Amino acid sequence: MTRYLLFISYIGTRFRGAQKQVVNAELTKSDPETVQGILEICSKSFKPVNEPHVYISSRTDRGVHALCSSAHVDLERNGCLKYDPAHLTVAYNRYFINANVDLRVQSVHIVPETFHARYSVKSRTYLYRLAVRNPDAPPLNKSSAYMAEIPFVEWNRCHFIQNVDKFDMSLLKAAATLFPGTRDFRTFMGQSAGNSHITTVKEMYKLDISPGRPLIGAEYCSCCSHYSFWDITCQGRSFLYRQVRRMVGALISVAEGHISVGEIQYMLENPSKHSWNSRINVVPPYGLYLTKVEYDPLEMVMPQEKVEQDDNNNPIDFAEV
Repeated sequence: MTRYLLFISYIGTRFRGAQKQVVNAELTKSDPETVQGILEICSKSFKPVNEPHVYISSRTDRGVHALCSSAHVDLERNGCLKYDPAHLTVAYNRYFINANVDLRVQSVHIVPETFHARYSVKSRTYLYRLAVRNPDAPPLNKSSAYMAEIPFVEWNRCHFIQNVDKFDMSLLKAAATLFPGTRDFRTFMGQSAGNSHITTVKEMYKLDISPGRPLIGAEYCSCCSHYSFWDITCQGRSFLYRQVRRMVGALISVAEGHISVGEIQYMLENPSKHSWNSRINVVPPYGLYLTKVEYDPLEMVMPQEKVEQDDNNNPIDFAEV
């Protein structure tokens, strides 16, 4: 049996999420509407001896995108042979193109059996893309939010904020400084079945706010100039269910003046589902991207590929994974 690590990208619009939506008794049941499910269906088409089960690194919600996610699968080939990683990459992508699936395998690597796509992760990075209508943009009819002109290429790719009386980015940035560090994020965890025993203390490595940009410039789509684009980047080893979307929603509520920075502090200092401020709207999933999943490179190297170390116990070289 050989373990293969897949680095993948997908547009989440047409998926019901990354994880298969089946109960334990139906683990072998096909689920082509999820990332995990379609990867398993494609893996079976290679006719391995075993029943392939895919393990994804990050269980993104319906509508969330991934620029770089990962998964592993064990495949046993007839005659004790191994599948060539480059050939697997081609075969996966050929299948997805023919099936009209918004998923691509960027690369495949053979890894040790001790490696796990989810539990071996050292860091995950998420990006939330936000666009705020500029005060000097043409006024909108507040009675009809559907009249707002937006760059169509951004449809289901970015969250647009329209018809706000004010949006104070300095307040948003001030509130963002409260999140990094080791904290109990229970208040910012969405409610779902089976999460009552999850550890809610997490370490957030960073939460950065920086100017963003449209996917296509104003020279091709003039209404891009009506908006200021912002990138909200979160990095940590793991996140709770809907944590990023709830945090971004809280930051936007501060910028719009619906809640104060002090109320964000209260939610962090009093972790409870009852501390959640009802004036906060959770942002939609389509503005969220998983941009990076990081591992310790040495944990990805097969034992026979490791080489001797120098006198300072530094690795001299090892095979590229």
